[in-house]
Amino acid sequence: MKSDERLFHLLKVIIEEYTNNPIPLSSDLVQKKFFPELSPQTVRNEMAELEKQGLLEKTHTSSGRIPSVKGYKFYESKILIPFEDKNVKSKLMKIFQKRDLSIDDIIEHSTTILQETFKLPIVISKSKDNERLKRFDLIQISDNEALILIVTSSAEVIKNTITFNHKVQFDDIAICIRVFNDRLIDTKISELSSKIVPLKNIIKNAVHEYEFCIQQVIEKIFNINTKSFETDIKGASLITTQTEFRDVEKLKQILSLLEDTNIWKHIALNQQKSGRTSITFGDDIGKEGLAIASTTFTLNENSKQQLSIIGPVRMNYAKVQGLLSFINSEIEKYVKDSK
Repeated sequence: MKSDERLFHLLKVIIEEYTNNPIPLSSDLVQKKFFPELSPQTVRNEMAELEKQGLLEKTHTSSGRIPSVKGYKFYESKILIPFEDKNVKSKLMKIFQKRDLSIDDIIEHSTTILQETFKLPIVISKSKDNERLKRFDLIQISDNEALILIVTSSAEVIKNTITFNHKVQFDDIAICIRVFNDRLIDTKISELSSKIVPLKNIIKNAVHEYEFCIQQVIEKIFNINTKSFETDIKGASLITTQTEFRDVEKLKQILSLLEDTNIWKHIALNQQKSGRTSITFGDDIGKEGLAIASTTFTLNENSKQQLSIIGPVRMNYAKVQGLLSFINSEIEKYVKDSK
């Protein structure tokens, strides 16, 4: 793009006007409302230049122009200045000042405020890539039942109830638990399936009823109900408030994206690499017509969470980025102060 600050400013004005009022803009409207000091011909020529460079485009139903995805990307990377809405920031600060709240409560309340502000769905992604096993405990709770507790590095406790018929089977369960505590402590959850295979031979030589141990102990315990990555969708129905998503097929596409864990894993990985609040445009992930603003914060050495706002391409990027960056900063301060 040629170095012309006025062109930059013109693109900025058009994008921000279209964000607030999604109607194609004519050069006459732009000139009269924003550049009365310029001639209509000058504004017309410069809008034509922006269109030539692919930053604006014409719609099929109007002679006016709208920002293109390329234009939004250029705006987001070169022009945008994050803006912290003072009223929303004040509401958020009241949440962060409540030191009796847990970090999960803080995130929940912050999400509610963002939804009220933008009227858009939010996805909270939780990553536990470094989640590890810390301890196995065995508790007999009746004549033929035992409770096995699995404690993870994030203090999650996973419970499994094992039924046995006689003392020999209970003794076999105890042997299995000792082997697990000896061999599996500090193993990553994601690596369990590969670690358990060589243990089967050790257990086979140590217990009386090997098949019982395989079916009632190993298969139950290592079908661990904990996930290294999970998502929580907030306010999915809000997407219908956006004119761009009222088309049934487009709506189905958005709802499908909200449920697609692989998409959120991909976005989380890219966002963590960038180290800042960032925008993912739908065409970069095969989902045209939308944008996702995300920020990631570290809660502890084992856990990260990502907050993502999903909306149309004409999202208010300055306000979204400003508030997400503010939340990111305050949450990391809160976590640090809580240690």
